[in-house]
Amino acid sequence: MIHSHAREFLSKVFPEQEAREKRNNVFVTLTYAQSLDGKIAGEGGEQILLSGEESMTMTHRMRTKHDGILVGIGTVLSDDPKLTARRLESGEESTISQPRPIILDPKLKFPLNAKLLNKDESNGHRKMPWIFTQHKHDMKKKLLLEQAGAKVLTIDSDENGNLSLSQLLAVLYRPPLSISRLMVEGGAKIIQSFFKSGLVDLLVVTIAPVYVVRGISVVDEENQGQGTVDSPSKGIKFIQREVHYEQFGRDVVMAVVLTKD
Repeated sequence: MIHSHAREFLSKVFPEQEAREKRNNVFVTLTYAQSLDGKIAGEGGEQILLSGEESMTMTHRMRTKHDGILVGIGTVLSDDPKLTARRLESGEESTISQPRPIILDPKLKFPLNAKLLNKDESNGHRKMPWIFTQHKHDMKKKLLLEQAGAKVLTIDSDENGNLSLSQLLAVLYRPPLSISRLMVEGGAKIIQSFFKSGLVDLLVVTIAPVYVVRGISVVDEENQGQGTVDSPSKGIKFIQREVHYEQFGRDVVMAVVLTKD
């Protein structure tokens, strides 16, 4: 029942194959879970479980609709994620193509003992990570990561010293990488950066019926009114083309199909 519910919801919000084939750039899905008071992590960035079983199942099924899953190095260091599609129907994991883990790591801090590099856990299906870093980096660390199975790629930094998201998407889309659908999952700084970039096509937010009070918000609270999502008149304007709401267990999931203006 949970799986059919998730499939039905996702079929409403994702473009058909024909529409995707007409695109000439990466389709970007930005997704995260938040509390009623807009927090996505606890105090100091502590990981907190917000999503219930039903919405988590939907999120894992949504991963199967993407070629890559992107997180920042902060998420790798704090959570040590696998970034695979799990919580699927019996036998389904062995038949799907797992998304490629894509990591933004400007200073090449990626740990050599991360689960993403553990070949024993891949069962032949999970893909090894692609790590994007700045041009000036530790060449010895790059060699060690590549020996462990990762692919390390360099891109330019923007005017703020962050990795250029527009160049990232251009590199991902072109052969030989050929990523056409990218799911951005976090952490907070990555989410904030994609909000400001105007590069998001689909926003999927899981809202859990809890209050965190002290924690990290999806909105950059230090820069409110300086072009963040809460002040679109000074930043990128997101125009909604479609909005879908669905209840999954105790949670409400909102999916917004966006156009950029």
